Amino acid sequence: MRILATTLTFALLALSLTSAHAVIEVVSASNNETIKTMDLELKRSLAKLRNANKVPLYYLAYRLYEGAWEKISATNGAVHDEYPNNSWRMLAVDLRVGTPKFDNTHFLRGKNSSSPHQYEKSTILTSTLPTDGAGLPLQQCLWLKTDEAYKAAQQRYSELVANNEVMSAEDDKSDDFSSEPIHNYVSPIKQTGFDRALWTDRVKRLSMIFLKHPTLLQNSTVAFVSEPQTRYFVNSEGSEMIEQHVDYHLMIVGSTLADDGMSLSLNDTIERPDPSLFPDEKELAARVEKLATKLEQLRKAPVAEPYVGPAILSGKAAAVFFHESFGHRVEAVHEKSENEGKTFAKKLGSPVMPNFLTVVDDPTIEKANGEYLNGFYKYDDEGVPGQAVTLAKNGILTGFLLDRTMVQGFHKSNGHGRSSPGWNPVARQANLIVTADAKKQVPFQTLRALLVSQLKKQHKTYGLLFDEIQGGHTYTTRGSEQTYYIQPLIVYKIFADGKPDQLIRGAEIIGTPLAALEHVVAAGTDRSVFNGVCGRESGPVPVSAVAPSLLIESMETKRAAKSFDKIPILPPPPATTGGAPAQK
Repeated sequence: MRILATTLTFALLALSLTSAHAVIEVVSASNNETIKTMDLELKRSLAKLRNANKVPLYYLAYRLYEGAWEKISATNGAVHDEYPNNSWRMLAVDLRVGTPKFDNTHFLRGKNSSSPHQYEKSTILTSTLPTDGAGLPLQQCLWLKTDEAYKAAQQRYSELVANNEVMSAEDDKSDDFSSEPIHNYVSPIKQTGFDRALWTDRVKRLSMIFLKHPTLLQNSTVAFVSEPQTRYFVNSEGSEMIEQHVDYHLMIVGSTLADDGMSLSLNDTIERPDPSLFPDEKELAARVEKLATKLEQLRKAPVAEPYVGPAILSGKAAAVFFHESFGHRVEAVHEKSENEGKTFAKKLGSPVMPNFLTVVDDPTIEKANGEYLNGFYKYDDEGVPGQAVTLAKNGILTGFLLDRTMVQGFHKSNGHGRSSPGWNPVARQANLIVTADAKKQVPFQTLRALLVSQLKKQHKTYGLLFDEIQGGHTYTTRGSEQTYYIQPLIVYKIFADGKPDQLIRGAEIIGTPLAALEHVVAAGTDRSVFNGVCGRESGPVPVSAVAPSLLIESMETKRAAKSFDKIPILPPPPATTGGAPAQK
């Protein structure tokens, strides 16, 4: 979710070496020159600012992110977007004055914002960082950013004190911060890079396959991106960490315009931590062809009408459904803020979904169902180990996703403080895993039969099957409608009288979470993975959701927005070459 209304989108691109990465062994974070510089300035700042004649500084953390972004993108066999080795660095300073009970990150009431925590916790400190290395240039940058953050914290703390004197008592009186044990960790550091010539040729060949489908050429792209990222972390508790994440993505995108002006697009993204793990070119070519063919069919499909009734969510669609309707509402940031709807704040120990469903968020799982998970990590962005959290067990709400900011009834982080580089963390989803009791799991054909039974029971002529999914978003603030929205890509009508399924276009799922969750009546024996990027108060972070297909007894859809563009007057120019033969 790109969320203020929260928005989940498919993950973007990448890839690397044709052989396994070499690993550089790092014995201790303390031996790293970058960590040494960060630790030196942190200790110097603490010694001076803890005893300054102002509100005392009690916690300080530095996070430095660095990486190199590389991209190759091609259309119709021609490379049009190429960025070799774009190195970058970003810094975030998490600085707190006051006490753990009440500090400068506290919620400031009376502010109008659809993203209430953005100014409390997100300190995007932009500056000119040295492009690499450590030493005095980096220390000077840390010094200036610490000074900036300290002054801002003092001003905000004064505002909060005055605010509390004139405002009514808060519902949630839990602490603003939890202390944590010292952690020292260094992940294996891989040398990254890829065979640029090999992947340039491969991307060009794959993009040429779209030439066999000339009516689709509003836009078509095959792109490959390498996004290695290393995070350096030190804090005033004594923790020191270096953690690397290496991501490679190959993304296939096609879009077209229907005769009535509706814009249509499909995408297929493959994520791997190492280029040697990608499918061979023959399989990649088959995936390009499948997407182009399906888009061609979609262009000719009838437009969906608004609908309410039984539906099946495929595993991917069900995963996004739970991410939007449930996952965001158990992120603690949405339970403490006075501006939030607090959907589940008073529901611990109460049923919030059918009793055959259990939901866990576990960032320590690297793979599920044969797919690598975007939300995998060892430590969160606040230096806390990632932990599996049971959020709902047998339908009963059992927990929340927590960063170091506490909510009523909880006193420790569970390792879900996450952020995009340059932001400060809040509680976020990682790998949301939905499972169903075996007694309620049925093969997909049985799930279809149960859908038909629901249609006859409700006197409906057809139901819907949501297959491929783009993403979605949700609204959680009190001033909003408290709704969620999911954008399917492939939707079929399933008829009660047994007529063949019909592909339709332009249906979008809408609803409210409490009503939607209680309408789940059965689950499939399958399960699927949705990898995406979710954007909220602490910026876009990689996430995954895993779920079986689900039968929903009542789901509502609306028509998708329609453009008023007209298809080109002239037919497309003839292709001078077809898709090149796939090569292994």
